[in-house]
Formats: sequence, C-alpha cells, structure tokens
Amino acid sequence: MMKVANMKVIRVAAIQFRIEIESSRERILERAKKLIGEAAKEEVQIVCLPERWNYRKGNVEDNLEPVNGPTMGFLEKISEEYGIYLIGGAIWVFNENKTENHIIAGIFNPKGEILSIQQKLHLYLYEKSFFSPGKNLNVVDTELGKIGVAICFDMTFPEVARFYALEGVDLIFSPVLIRDDGIENWHIYLKARALENRMPICAVNCVGGFNDKKFPGQSLIIDFKKGHETPSKLQVREGVPYKEQVLIATVDLATARKLRKKRLAERLEIDNRILGKNKK
Repeated sequence: MMKVANMKVIRVAAIQFRIEIESSRERILERAKKLIGEAAKEEVQIVCLPERWNYRKGNVEDNLEPVNGPTMGFLEKISEEYGIYLIGGAIWVFNENKTENHIIAGIFNPKGEILSIQQKLHLYLYEKSFFSPGKNLNVVDTELGKIGVAICFDMTFPEVARFYALEGVDLIFSPVLIRDDGIENWHIYLKARALENRMPICAVNCVGGFNDKKFPGQSLIIDFKKGHETPSKLQVREGVPYKEQVLIATVDLATARKLRKKRLAERLEIDNRILGKNKK
C-alpha cells in the first residue's frame, strides 16, 4: 500500500515498457502488472506508463478501444490492488458514439477511481488523420500535490508547462513514444520546460521497435538540487537505453515550490513592466 509520510518529498516511477507487437493483450497486461508491482514494492506513490505501451500488431483500428475498455479497466483494478496513483500512459480510444478517436491518459487514485482523463492536444503527423485533438488541460488535485499530464508532442509547446505552473501544479507527467533520432531534442525540451517553470517532470518512453522504428527509452525524471537557487541546478535521472526498466526517483516538491514561487514572481514583475502596468 502507498505510504504518505511526507508530501514535500514523494517517490515516483517511470515504467520504461518494452513494446512487443506480437504479444496478446493478456500477455501485455500481465507484463504491465508485474512491472507496476515492482514499483509498488519500492513504496512508490505515483507510477507512470509510456505512450502506446499497449500497442499490438495491426493498423490503427485494431488498436482502438472504447474509453471504458479492457485497458482502462485493467488500470482501475491495478491502481487499487497496489494502492498507488497511476498515470495510465497514453492509449488510443474511441468515444461512445464512435464519432471521434482520441489519445488519452487516465489518472487513477489508490482506490481505483478515475480522477481525470487527459486528451492529447497537439497531434503529431499521421495522428491528425485518425484522431481529434483535445481541448483542455486538466489539473488533478491529490493528497500528494497537484499533478498535470502532457502527452508526448504536447511537451514541445512551452504554453502547456507554463499553464500548469501558473495553476499550481507540482509535477508534470509526460508519457511519450519517441524514436531514437528524436531523443536529443526531446531531452532538451524536457530540461527547458523544467527550468522555465522550476517544475519537476517525469517523462517516460517505450523501448523496442516496430515498422523499422526503434524506441530507446532513455526516460527522464527531472528534479532540482536542494541548496541551489542561483543558478538552479537540475537533478536528472535517465533510463537505461533499450532496456525495459522501472526507473524510480525521489522528487523534492518543496524545493521546486520554493524555486517556482520566485520564478513566477519575477515573470509577473517583467510582464507588468513590458505592459506598462508597473506603477512607480
């Protein structure tokens, strides 16, 4: 069961899941349960899966599920069984009227309840042919702090992370599916978003490959080193390349909150000056 000993410091896990397109749904869910269980044994409080971790052989239609389908049902059950908060990666779903497809991340509490469903806002290349973009960013209030989810391409747009920072979010989770040739840029985006907003980020990628594309993992959990304010210093934990792994890190929310309060105050002062609202 999840232990809430100190909400200033929490333990998070990024499940760097191996895609095996020849596996059955049952086998995929069985492996996911095993890895999530490993994280729970380490007293992790929040676990995040990557984007399309449940992908199987076939085309887009073969991988679509209803919002209340087997994968979401599994995530509800497993979050309750292990007593953890769970970010269910990002999966492909159709709505109840089958009029729209979306890429979504379900956020579950330790009772197996869905706290929120975050839709992917910025669709990447081919996704625009099959999916509808989401319209809102959801701030999820938990006993550990406020969390937000930015699915893959969403994190490359600075407005997303800044919105979360201004809304008091403590930690952003970002499930992704990034090919090997995009890892360098992805890591730059993540570090920039963290520094711009003094925001911890847990970003998790798949490993494996399909259709001649290779996914190396190299997930990042980004935090801030205590005692370093000017300049702030990132503390970055990276997943092992091409290895299925449960990447675990302790995240100091209190230090980030202190740094973020100062950074946002400086932003407001500059904005007021630029807009001519700074009264002398």
